This record gives sequence, structure tokens and C-alpha cells, in this order.
Amino acid sequence: MNEALQVLDSAALLRHVRINAVDGDRFGVVSAEGYRYWLRPALGCLLQPAVGDTVLVSLTGQEGYILSVLERSQPQAAQISVPGDLRLSLAQGALSLETRDGLTLDAGTILAVQSRRTVAHLGDAQIGVDTLGVIGEKVESHWVERHESAVYHSEQAVRHNAEYGDARRVVEGHETLSARSVHQYVEKDWSLQGETLDLFAEVTVAVRSDRIKLG
Repeated sequence: MNEALQVLDSAALLRHVRINAVDGDRFGVVSAEGYRYWLRPALGCLLQPAVGDTVLVSLTGQEGYILSVLERSQPQAAQISVPGDLRLSLAQGALSLETRDGLTLDAGTILAVQSRRTVAHLGDAQIGVDTLGVIGEKVESHWVERHESAVYHSEQAVRHNAEYGDARRVVEGHETLSARSVHQYVEKDWSLQGETLDLFAEVTVAVRSDRIKLG
């Protein structure tokens, strides 16, 4: 136990060195005295080092850590790396992300978003989904123009209301209407045209009009 305490309390040297080699998760540096060290980034060194970077290292004996990246040797994409799970927690305030050239998110197997209120303003959006399930209490949608296309479309509703200024429906194949009762109210004209027209009633067929034209 005392030996472990001595190791933890041993004096460490801080040096500015340049990385000149990489082997897996270890980086090779050479001290001013010419000694070679293979060091791993400390947990607090989130910016992943690269060959040519100037870094701050902590040395104790033959061991040590890369504490931070001080200067990059050339412009390149910065990589923030942590070995395990990461949780960003703000006790107060808000978190803002701002980018100039775009934002790419790769969530792997799952992306979970939880919010009491979500607002998104998008210019053009393309969303590709294999299977989509939406559950909620109320939905409102307002569009100037809307187009839908589906190979198979199914709807179920306890009550359905539809209001149109003008409507046109074209069915290329067969259409079947099944209802307990149907009422149609036409303010002006109603016409029905077909190659053959059949009208069947089990009880009564009533036709009421001031004038009835047949043929």
C-alpha cells in the first residue's frame, strides 16, 4: 500500500514535445535528451493527437501521458475521442451547437430524443425510413401543396370529415363502397354515366321530381 502511494505521489515532469510516430493508441515522442517514449492520451485529452502535433506531456520515469494538444502541424479535421460512454450534463443553462458547413450525426444502432417541445425549421429535407411508427394524441398539418404516392394505402377512423373546394377522383380499376347507409346531397346537378347501370332494392325504390325523363 505504501509503495502504491509513493508511485502516485512521485514527481512528474511536464514537457512540450512533438509526436513523430503512432502505434495503435500509443504515440511516439522524443525528449530533448533523446529518450523515446510511447505515450497514451490521458482521459482528459479529448482532442485526438496526430503525427506532427506539439503536445504537453507528463513524464514520470519511463511512463507518462499526453495531457493536451498544443499546436497542430497542419490543418486537419479535429477528432474528439473518449474511450467509453460520454454524458454531457448541464445543471443550468442551454446547450447550443452552431456550424457553418453542416452537421453530420451517426447514432449507430439507436437515436433517442426526448423533449417537452421540439421546433425545427428546415429549408429542404429528405428523410428515408424503412419502417415508421407514429403515436400521439393530435396532429395538424398545413401545406400549400401536397403530393402522396403509395403502392398500398389503408386508413381506419371512427369518424372522418372531409371538406374540399373542388374534388376529382379517378379509379383505374374496381371500386367497392360498403356502408350501413349513404346520403348524398347535391345542390345543382348530379349525373351518372356507365356502360351498364343496375339498381337493386329489397324494399322500395323511390324517384321524386317535377319532371322525370327516361330515354
